[in-house]
Amino acid sequence: MDDGANSYRRFLNGDHAGIREIIDTYYDGLVMYLNNYMDNLSDADDLAEETMIVLATRKPHYHGRSSFKTWLYAIGRHLAIDHIRKHAREVVGIPDTAAQQIADAETIEEKCIRDEEHKELYRAMRNIKQEYRLVLWLKYFESMSAQEIAVVTGKSTHSVYHLCERAVEALRKQMKSENVIYEKS
Repeated sequence: MDDGANSYRRFLNGDHAGIREIIDTYYDGLVMYLNNYMDNLSDADDLAEETMIVLATRKPHYHGRSSFKTWLYAIGRHLAIDHIRKHAREVVGIPDTAAQQIADAETIEEKCIRDEEHKELYRAMRNIKQEYRLVLWLKYFESMSAQEIAVVTGKSTHSVYHLCERAVEALRKQMKSENVIYEKS
C-alpha cells in the first residue's frame, strides 16, 4: 500500500493529519493535471479543492486496485468532466481578473517547472491536443504507468499506449515548429 493510501486509511480511522498529508503531497500536481482539462488555473484549483472535499466528506472507498494517486486523479477527472458538462452551455467571457489568473498560472508553473528546458517543453505541450497533453502530463510529469493512465482517463491500456505514441509524435512536431530542443536530464 502506498503512502497516500496509508494516509487515507489513517484519516478514515480518525487521524485528521492523514488528510493534511494527502493535500500536501498531491494537491499541486492535481491542480496542474486538472488545468490541462480546464485551461483555467482558477477552475483547476477549485476542482482540486473539491476533490479533497469529496475525500474528506463523502469518504469514498479506496479498493487498492490502482495506486492511491491514480485513484485520486480519477476522482478529479470525473469532477472536471462534470464541471465541463455543467458549464458547456454558458457563455464564457474574459474575466475581470484575467491578468491575475495569468500571474497565478505563471507562479504555479514556475514552482512546478523549474528549469528552462522544462518550461519550453511545457509551453510546447500547451499547443497540442488536450487529449495528448493529458497523457503526456500523467506519464512524464506524474510518472504514471500506462495502466495507471488508463484508470485515470477511462481508456484501455492498449489505447493509452497508442495515444502516448501519437502524443509524443505531435509534441515532437510542435517542438520542431517552435525550434525547441529538449534533452531529458
